[in-house]
Amino acid sequence: MADDTDTQPAPAEKTGRAGALPVRVVLAAVIVGALAIGAGLYFTGAFEPKNEEKAPRLAAAGTTLARSKPGTCLTWDKDPTVMAPVDCLQPHKFEVAGEPARTLPENAPYPSQSVIEAQRDQLCPPVVTEYLGTRLDPKGRFQMGLLAPGEKAWESGDRTMRCGIQVSDGAGEPQEVQGRVVNQDKSLTWPPGTCIGLDNRGQFTGPVGCAQPHGIEVTAVIDMRQAFPDASWPTERQQKDYLERICPSRTTGWFGSQDGFRKSGLQLAWNTLSQPSWTAGSRSVICFLASSKDGRTFTPITGSAKSPDLLIDGKKPVMPTLPGAPAPAPTPGR
Repeated sequence: MADDTDTQPAPAEKTGRAGALPVRVVLAAVIVGALAIGAGLYFTGAFEPKNEEKAPRLAAAGTTLARSKPGTCLTWDKDPTVMAPVDCLQPHKFEVAGEPARTLPENAPYPSQSVIEAQRDQLCPPVVTEYLGTRLDPKGRFQMGLLAPGEKAWESGDRTMRCGIQVSDGAGEPQEVQGRVVNQDKSLTWPPGTCIGLDNRGQFTGPVGCAQPHGIEVTAVIDMRQAFPDASWPTERQQKDYLERICPSRTTGWFGSQDGFRKSGLQLAWNTLSQPSWTAGSRSVICFLASSKDGRTFTPITGSAKSPDLLIDGKKPVMPTLPGAPAPAPTPGR
């Protein structure tokens, strides 16, 4: 088979596709350094993962799963009971890594979501690691999944299960991807202009329309291989020094002017890659805009940073004053 291309998903405006196990969300455990124009800021908080269990269950006998060997890519529309194998270069929602070492016994009752989750966490890590040749990045774009039969198939004695790899959005819904996982950057990134939502607890969800309340807006995706092509792992200090130089210029370019950045009243930040993430194959980070008073909690933003209708915590942004900048010229007639 020809080499697959590295393909990033397009930013989603909604998070409502058919669900699958397992599910972790968004930018997990991001440690960010930040640079506000005219002031220093360091975010000490993290984007924590969360689980939303939405397992596709096969209503009929699991013949598709039974025939799915390692490397098979599966997809379905809104109805996960209609599941079909496709070429991995085509859009798909699940890449099969292999069969778990054991399944639930014949006399086991139909498993609850928590039982399926436990099976996934206990049985799938070695299957996925053997398939990829390395562990998945725990803070990356891809997550482990476990596909199981539906209730009718279960009642008929079907115990077929497959461990695999998928991408889920902030609501736990599987997203379409293209190409085999092994050939892709494992980093969790989004294209510039993507806004990431906040739930009612202030936790990050997934990509949303920027007109909705959100926590961050992406301004650039940085491939760290450009600065560290031969590194076994660039240290946090090395990454921070590099990103301090490149994120401001890339963000200014995204705005089209430095004034646009300053007028937004937002702060510039970025994530870095841990050594386990780098070893697992993650190579990209994002520069993004946010608003935080303490470096741990994020203030809701409404509207794109480029929009004249931008609101920060429901208020119009205040452009920061640069140290040493001249005082604003007096308004004529005053």
